[in-house]
Amino acid sequence: MGRESSTNLEQAALSFLSAIDPERGIDAALFLRRTGLVLASWTREGIRLDVVSVMAATMLASIDTILEALGGSASESVAVEGGDHQMVAAKIGSKAFLVVIARMSVARSAVRKTVRELVTQLSKIASEMGSPLEGTTAHPRVKVRPPR
Repeated sequence: MGRESSTNLEQAALSFLSAIDPERGIDAALFLRRTGLVLASWTREGIRLDVVSVMAATMLASIDTILEALGGSASESVAVEGGDHQMVAAKIGSKAFLVVIARMSVARSAVRKTVRELVTQLSKIASEMGSPLEGTTAHPRVKVRPPR
């Protein structure tokens, strides 16, 4: 079962890049294992994937730990704004997640739409292979709130 799930992630990763619309203004989109291992990535400009992927995985795990310590449940998605960039991370089942990074000048709705479309694409690919990615939905809950 573990290998089959791993194969589904790998196959989904191979088709991941075709779903990215470079005209939407996204700087980076990464499909990652929960460990930070990059399954597929697309970037407008070269970035250190080793740093971004591991720190994104660490950030998501840290937020889940904080929420659980407060008596809540782990998050399905996380939105972060800092400096001149925004980032949305959405879980893809229990083994992977998707991170989309864009400049603050890109509309939040465009970032959310990109995340939804990529999750839908990843889920569709896995379903076509006969084994859906565990825990995925066609419409992930992605909330991005404006800074206060």
